[in-house]
Amino acid sequence: MPHKKRGSGFIATQGIPLLLIVLSLVLVSISTKTAQSLPRAVFAGISGGAQKLFFGVSNFLQRTIFSIRELRRLREEYETLVTKLDGFENLERDYVNTLAENERLKEQLGFFESVSSIKAAARIIAKDPGNVYSSWVIDKGSGAGIEMNMAVAAFQNGIEGLAGKIVETRRGSSLVLPIYDGRLYVAARLSRTRVEGLVNGQGSPEEPLLMNYVSMLNAQDIQTGDMVVTSGLDSIYPPDIAIGRVKEIRTPKYGSSSLILLEPALDFSKIEYLFVLESTSDQGSGAPKSSTTQKPGGSP
Repeated sequence: MPHKKRGSGFIATQGIPLLLIVLSLVLVSISTKTAQSLPRAVFAGISGGAQKLFFGVSNFLQRTIFSIRELRRLREEYETLVTKLDGFENLERDYVNTLAENERLKEQLGFFESVSSIKAAARIIAKDPGNVYSSWVIDKGSGAGIEMNMAVAAFQNGIEGLAGKIVETRRGSSLVLPIYDGRLYVAARLSRTRVEGLVNGQGSPEEPLLMNYVSMLNAQDIQTGDMVVTSGLDSIYPPDIAIGRVKEIRTPKYGSSSLILLEPALDFSKIEYLFVLESTSDQGSGAPKSSTTQKPGGSP
C-alpha cells in the first residue's frame, strides 16, 4: 500500500509538468510554421484582391467608354432626326402656304376674268418707307397701259372694293394713293337710298371713312349697315364699286348736312393684289380691253 501511494505521487508531481512541456513544444512548432507561411498567404490574398479590383475597374472603364460612345452616337442620330423633322415641318408649312396662295390667286383670277373694266392686275411690291400706310407701289406701270388717275380696286371675300387711284406712273411700276388718304375724294352714293355725297379718308386705315355733304333730310333714311358705292359722277371711278358700310350717322345741332362714318369694305392690311380699272371715258366709248391687259403674276 505505501508503494502504490509513492507511484501515484510521482505521476502527479512529475508527469503533469512533462506533459505541459511537450504540449508547449508542439504549440511553438505549430506557431513557427504558421508564422513562416503567413506572408505568403497575405501576399496571395492581397495579390488576388488587387487583380480582382484591377479587372473590375478595367471592365467598368470599358463599359463607361462604350456607354459614352453610344450616347454620343445616339445624340448625333437624335440631332439628325430633329434636323430632318424641322425640314419636313418647313416643307409642310410651305405646302400649306402654297395652297393658300393658290386659292387666293384663283379667287383673284376669277374676279379678273369676270370684270371687263380691268386694265391690269398687279401685285403690291412696296410701301412708302416714310409712312407704311400712305401709298403703295405696284409692279405694273405705263408699259402695261396704266395712266394717271386710273381707279384701283381690290377683291376680298367676294366684294369688289375701291382701294385708291394711280398718282404716279413709271415704265414698270406705279404709285397708288389709298382711299383712306385725306387728299383723295370720291363721288359716292348709298346703294339702297341713292343718297349722294363725297367720301374721303382720315389718313389711316384704322379710322372710318367720312361721307360728307349729305343733307340732314336725306340722312333720315340712312341706316347703319347700308352700303356706300362709287357713283361714277367724278369721271375717275367707275360706278357701283363698294366703298364701305355705314357705321355711324352724326347730325349736328346747327348746320344743313350730316356726317356719315363708314367702315371700309376692304381690309387694307391684307391686300396683296390690286386691279387697275379702265377710265370711265374708255368704258363709255365701248373700247374693249387693251392688248396690254395683264393677269396676276404678270403674264399677258
